[in-house]
Amino acid sequence: MTGTRGRTVSDLEFEVPLVPPSVNHYKVARRDGRYYVTGEAKKFKQAVGMCARFFSVYHSYYTVEIIVTLGPGAKMDLDNAAKVVLDGLVENGQIHSDAAITKLVLTKRRGASGRTVIKISRGNDP
Repeated sequence: MTGTRGRTVSDLEFEVPLVPPSVNHYKVARRDGRYYVTGEAKKFKQAVGMCARFFSVYHSYYTVEIIVTLGPGAKMDLDNAAKVVLDGLVENGQIHSDAAITKLVLTKRRGASGRTVIKISRGNDP
């Protein structure tokens, strides 16, 4: 699904029924010093593509809002959640580059179950 681009829209909002893994659980070092992406991270990034239903947004710059809802007893450092979400958006073609994000808004909430809402809109020139 990498780089798949479907219908282009000006704004996009969708929900992933998962909580992104922390950056600490995204890539793991092997004994030979190389890294691999964990199954948990791969699963989340695939879910991003499926939940966005192959829609994409194309602007020169983006504003991205990520709202992570944690289920009962779940913990997360919010700043560690953004990396896998943004990489998923790029790999699945929702945005062309995470370097083009000029505004990133992160919110953490509590709820009955874990989920992530992602909103993408036009960003301002830096």
